[in-house]
Amino acid sequence: MKKIFVILVVALAATLNLSAQNEWKNEIGVSYGFGTFTDMSSSYLKGIFSGKQTNYIGAFGAEYFHRPNAGALGVGLVGTFSTCKWNDSDKARTKYFSIMPAVKYNWMNREHISLYSKVALGVLIGMENIDSQDKTKAAFAWQASVMGAEFGSAFRGFLELGFGEQGLLVAGLRYKF
Repeated sequence: MKKIFVILVVALAATLNLSAQNEWKNEIGVSYGFGTFTDMSSSYLKGIFSGKQTNYIGAFGAEYFHRPNAGALGVGLVGTFSTCKWNDSDKARTKYFSIMPAVKYNWMNREHISLYSKVALGVLIGMENIDSQDKTKAAFAWQASVMGAEFGSAFRGFLELGFGEQGLLVAGLRYKF
């Protein structure tokens, strides 16, 4: 009986040790997404600027998350940049920047794959330039990624399905440390 108990304790300690070696507390990432809320919702955009949107490039993003207790919950910041042309004129362009505090929950964490969900809320700044006249307006920004998957070890590729300022489909690279 003592041998079985010692073997179980050693096996448990080895498992905990392996798990601790793979723990990370911080992550940084870059992404590209298409089908953003700003792109798809003409009624939302009409409230910010007037005109017809053309030549939207999608959203480029950067993010940082920190897990305070090396647990499943991370808090961080997500930022995006996108631009589009308006009114079929080369002189009518709008740039969008968003900054959003975010929460990310890893609901499955394995050595080489993780599944997660993410929510971010913040502000969208739209800067429009038409015929040398500048307008700047702010609006509510958000991202709700219902399902995200990342693959790899410290450097990971990821895909997310969601809706908001990062997009319906978001892909990128992430580094965990």
